[in-house]
Amino acid sequence: MKTGLGYRGYRAKKGAPDPSITLDLGKEYPIDAVSLVPAQREFLEDPGIFPKRFTIELSNREDFAERTILFSSPFSNPGFSDGNPVQFKAHDTARYVRLTVQEGHNKGMLDLFGLSEIAVISNRDPVSFGASVTTTGDLNAPGIWYPEALTDGRTPLGVWQNGGSPRNQNGDSVAVSTASEEVSWTIDFEHPAPLDRVILFPYQLDRSFESSVFSDSLTIHLIDENGKDEPFEYQWSNPLAGSSSMTPLVIPLCGKTATGVRITGNRPCMMGEFKVHALSEIEVWSRGKNLAAGNIVTRKQGDQETPVTALTDGFASEKQIIPVAVWLEQLFERSRVEKELAELKPLHHQQASESELNATWGSAVILGLTFLIPVFIVERRRLMSRDQLDQLRKRIASDLHDDIGSNLGSISLIARTARKDLVRLHGPEEVAEDLGEVESIARESSLAMRDIVWLLERRQDSIGDLVQRMRETAGRLLREINYTLECDSNKTAAKLSLDAKRHLFLFYKEAIHNVLKHSHANSVSIRLWDEDDKLALEILDNGIGLPLNEELAPTSVRKLEDRARVLEGLLHIASSKESGTQIRLFVKRSHLTAHPTLA
Repeated sequence: MKTGLGYRGYRAKKGAPDPSITLDLGKEYPIDAVSLVPAQREFLEDPGIFPKRFTIELSNREDFAERTILFSSPFSNPGFSDGNPVQFKAHDTARYVRLTVQEGHNKGMLDLFGLSEIAVISNRDPVSFGASVTTTGDLNAPGIWYPEALTDGRTPLGVWQNGGSPRNQNGDSVAVSTASEEVSWTIDFEHPAPLDRVILFPYQLDRSFESSVFSDSLTIHLIDENGKDEPFEYQWSNPLAGSSSMTPLVIPLCGKTATGVRITGNRPCMMGEFKVHALSEIEVWSRGKNLAAGNIVTRKQGDQETPVTALTDGFASEKQIIPVAVWLEQLFERSRVEKELAELKPLHHQQASESELNATWGSAVILGLTFLIPVFIVERRRLMSRDQLDQLRKRIASDLHDDIGSNLGSISLIARTARKDLVRLHGPEEVAEDLGEVESIARESSLAMRDIVWLLERRQDSIGDLVQRMRETAGRLLREINYTLECDSNKTAAKLSLDAKRHLFLFYKEAIHNVLKHSHANSVSIRLWDEDDKLALEILDNGIGLPLNEELAPTSVRKLEDRARVLEGLLHIASSKESGTQIRLFVKRSHLTAHPTLA
């Protein structure tokens, strides 16, 4: 959600009255439940600003002189901050609902709190939609945070839907040629009826969450008994033209009587070159009943009228629409069950351990084996497969080190001896040079073989082991250049997956080779440090920079970019003849453990 996020409040100063929100439902209703929907979180790990301590009261009097306390939290409850709605059951008749916050969050403001929606349910009907809201301790932001957003039906939880997908079409969309071309949808009822609200559901263009759209401007007219538009109308415009609308649009009608409803798309949604008027479902509610359900909708575009059934079939673009009350209750129950399962996990592990211990005695062994044998067989096969892989890895590393490494050492020794004999016997210089090159290649291949063996070694898999190997490599490759290698990370004991270790080390080695091949530097600085939740690696030299292509971009960095992409890291390369080359890589620590992309 980009607009109408909800409402924020705070305590103006220490000792000031508690901030509060009061809903006026317009008349007395038998209240079944009150649901508080948390405000949209800014990022995944954000704990949100759901109030920590609060009281919910119901009353038929505006001054709450006589009231029922529905809920009062005696202490801070962090369990309400998981992003799911929190529901409180009620069995009272009330017109007014008040939420008073005793404790919020200290995030730049004193006792800051926020909500996306307060839903009051009566006979499974959301009677709070369109209710008037009065508040104390506002922290408003025009178009984003304001009191009316608490009763507009829009939440970051999206469309109230569940179950199967649409059987035929997922709504009705009409492409138009100009931005001024209008399209209207009309629903007629059998008899005049007092209307509580109209709910319009967005249309998903390509089953993508980010492309749920309405027309950018809509007008709703009520139709009288003579089939004419009444003076009453409701106009809506997209606050951000062309942006997606992930939530339904609720239009309160406050009991106005009509025999039909006409929805007119005045301005289409502009998506690149496409201009679209679209809806996925229309609901018209009267005293707890959806009058539009199953009715044929007449769509008018220019002079052409077309009957449409997909707008009243009970399905949004993705799934079947369910009552708001049921949807909120299901989300709350799911959250409650998930919390209980999380709390039961330690007990489950404890009981499993005790069961394994007790199963060693008497007949319990037989009963335990009945359930444990299949699990044991599967786990044993998995462990055997893992052990076999480790043994195979060790055997390959041993063979590489003993056989191929020994052969490369022998080649290097023979080439060195032959070159010395050739020089002593005054043989051809070309042959001596070739033997010298053979010796050099054999020596480099032997060193590369040692790196491969190290990469296959599971026991040396920490960041500290990687830093030590980087020191050894720098000492070997940069022996003729002044260099420094510093590690400022305080998490060197953290383990790396084999793939992460391999890609990090080969990235580092490729960067060092670029220094040797292209930079002509006489000083190199290598540094590792912690950057928030990332591990940072920098290689800096004072050379003449990397070669540039026709577009003045550094070349010889494709392998570095490939390694960074596999690690899902952020790569910065700055290179110039005056200041040399700076290579920086930032990789999240979560990507340095087991990760599907690396596998």
